Amino acid sequence: MTRMSRIMVRLLFAFLLSVLLGKPAHTQTINAASCNSSDVQAALSKVAVDGTTVSIPAGTCTWTTTLTYNQVYSTAIMGQSTITGTCAPGGSCSATDSTVIVDNLTRGASCGSPDNPALQINTASNKTFRLSGITFQFTGSQTCGGSIRIGGTGQQTRVDHNHFVQQFSTGIGWSGWTFGVVDHNFFEAPGGVWNAVKFQEGNWGNNDSLGVGDQSWAAATNFGSSQFVFVENNEFHSNFTGAVSYANDCTSGGRYVWRYNFMNNINIQTHPTGGGQRHRGCRATEVYKNSDTGTGGVGANFNFFWLSSGPSLIWGNTVDNTFHFFVTVHSMRRDNSTYSQSPSPIGWGYCGTSFNGIGSNWDQNSNTSAGYRCLDQPGQGQSDLLVNDFPNAVNLSTGTIAWPHQALEPVYEWLNNSSAVTYWNAPADAEIANADYYLYAGSFTGATGTGSGLLSARPSTCTPRVAYWATNTQTLFQCATTNTWTTYYTPYTYPHPLTQSSGTPPAAPSNLAAVVQ
Repeated sequence: MTRMSRIMVRLLFAFLLSVLLGKPAHTQTINAASCNSSDVQAALSKVAVDGTTVSIPAGTCTWTTTLTYNQVYSTAIMGQSTITGTCAPGGSCSATDSTVIVDNLTRGASCGSPDNPALQINTASNKTFRLSGITFQFTGSQTCGGSIRIGGTGQQTRVDHNHFVQQFSTGIGWSGWTFGVVDHNFFEAPGGVWNAVKFQEGNWGNNDSLGVGDQSWAAATNFGSSQFVFVENNEFHSNFTGAVSYANDCTSGGRYVWRYNFMNNINIQTHPTGGGQRHRGCRATEVYKNSDTGTGGVGANFNFFWLSSGPSLIWGNTVDNTFHFFVTVHSMRRDNSTYSQSPSPIGWGYCGTSFNGIGSNWDQNSNTSAGYRCLDQPGQGQSDLLVNDFPNAVNLSTGTIAWPHQALEPVYEWLNNSSAVTYWNAPADAEIANADYYLYAGSFTGATGTGSGLLSARPSTCTPRVAYWATNTQTLFQCATTNTWTTYYTPYTYPHPLTQSSGTPPAAPSNLAAVVQ
């Protein structure tokens, strides 16, 4: 064999080895000179290969301008702060603040313009991104979009082991068409109104020119899939008692799974269509296996979950009696108690004629007074595609302002352990039991509610849309048609697969040699 042949064989062997191992031939670590935004920006500008870690050293740095990273390669940004503890029900978290970034940006009043983030990450398709080991403190003007914003089209994003200290502001804002996981973080709200994580899918399918969530509402719900932002194994703690301190918000077609979190004095929520100009409401939610405790006495906190938009699966949570309501289900366009509505075509209008005698063609209006079923209200799912901004917004299938034929996708609730003062809060004329929502029935016959037990104990007869949770298969079955059960939901893999790796590929093997005979 010639010398050239031996070289070619070695090169071919090295190439095949890298392919078989599924890892790039090179990774790199880039050390930022300090935690100052200019030094972090300089380090990020040097990323030129998949599997790069940008390491930020210990220190405290105040940021007054936005740092933007337009991702091209799989990248991790890693600080030196640490989170210890279980960050789960039955446990807690604690933080060691080594790398501290202080958000001191000047923004418009009351989330006005400008509302810039301290850190903007524009993720890329088919690339991983990780943000870990940083303490974020908020001292600047209020932001509704998030001190950290994750946008773009990346669907393998992990935010983990960070410490967020936020007051009167939003911590992380998810937008664009992005999925991933937020895990093992310690979120602290010193007091007042607060959103730790805000969810939006305003550019679902990378095909929503308005960025308001229309494409997300036109797409299938896909409960139990990876097409959500997962928030799992975090601690959310508020020192503020007796007032709203929300751990999240969700609008513009956002989708989230909230699971295995430890919460103290914290509520979770969704945002409705009609809660902000042309933007649609939260698309879909799964809320399960969380614990929430409070202080201040019986009923001191308003509710555990405020649900004002879309379908939801709520199961296996533990909530104490410091909450007045376990769940509030509310169609908020019924009146102006929270949000005023402009009439169509310049707005959505009020749902039903009971408030101002007008109603809206955006709603089904099977009941004229209530407007039932209201656009995007709890229990409403996939719809026709809406297009254009007000005053030219229309249902694309009709070319007019018309009810978008929304699928009835009920809210299902089962096996929760709540000692809240009132378990379920829903206006009877807007949200109908065993139509829009199905509550757990301990004695289940298949006629109403949601049942549970061994799959072998599932009733043979059933009424359409009732549900049954098989405890031995961890599967929710829905009665699709009379006496016909179909698989409806199986929870997505837990822990989330992105939490099972470092977030960046390990270095390729070294000291390998090809021996040519």
